[in-house]
Amino acid sequence: MTPLAILLVVSSAFAHASWNLMVRRATRPAVTTALMAVTSAILVLPLAIYLLIVDFPGGTGWWFILATIVLHIWYFATLGYAYNTGDLSIVYPVARGLGLAIIPILGVFVVGESMSWQAAIGAASIVTGLAFIAISDIETATIKRTVRSWLMLMRRWRAVKRFRAQVRPAWMLAILTGLVIGIYSVVDAQGVKHVQPALYMFFLQLGGGLGMMAIQSRLETREAFIDEARRHWKILVIGGLLQFAAYTLVLTALTFSPVSYVGPFREISILVAVGYGAIVLKEGVTPVRALGAICIASGGATIALSP
Repeated sequence: MTPLAILLVVSSAFAHASWNLMVRRATRPAVTTALMAVTSAILVLPLAIYLLIVDFPGGTGWWFILATIVLHIWYFATLGYAYNTGDLSIVYPVARGLGLAIIPILGVFVVGESMSWQAAIGAASIVTGLAFIAISDIETATIKRTVRSWLMLMRRWRAVKRFRAQVRPAWMLAILTGLVIGIYSVVDAQGVKHVQPALYMFFLQLGGGLGMMAIQSRLETREAFIDEARRHWKILVIGGLLQFAAYTLVLTALTFSPVSYVGPFREISILVAVGYGAIVLKEGVTPVRALGAICIASGGATIALSP
């Protein structure tokens, strides 16, 4: 990666962790996620109109725009619902870390990029970090009881049920979010070859946000959306701009750097998010959870800096 690509991705990491912090602090994270995306699209509408005039996408570009809209509806939905019950210092590392491990694999097998042995070590570090975070989110007593039951081959089903009871819905939603992160990262790396990155991001935010609002409207009243917009419009504006800037910077870096390097390196935002969780949200960030985040971030850096 070039110094410019590294600068763009580091800036993106701080912006991305910051808007996720805003969503996690919201009273209705799913509603806030949708409104934030639509707000960002409205704010950059003049720029989008200008780009449409000077650089109108071709037919292939529109197919990529449609694909990323569908994928980002999935992303906004699972992320917003995960933050309803999950800690920022768990949901964010799990989602970003899993996506981080998937990106190089998809980059190799789908796009045809190469992957060095250093990058493979980085991916292994990420998986290790996810395991640490998983352990930190399950009661120690439950782990001991489960392992003891498995070793003794007694009451196996009951042990499994105890283990599963500790894996909250937020964990499963974070895993689904991680899967879509890996998929959309590879899709978008190809999409920005056909569509100007800022214009691509505009359609992504507008379509993804409206799609998420359509889903959430089945669970929330119209008054809930209006109330959220009225009471937290400053957060929606700031968060929307951070959303747009965060991914536009990454999309720009993808125009001249491999997705198998850019995608993992941007996950240094995991350390920022865990820091926010500990300092701002006062979450119980245990040493094991912090170690897991460090493993994930260092794995991402290893992948990004590998030849």
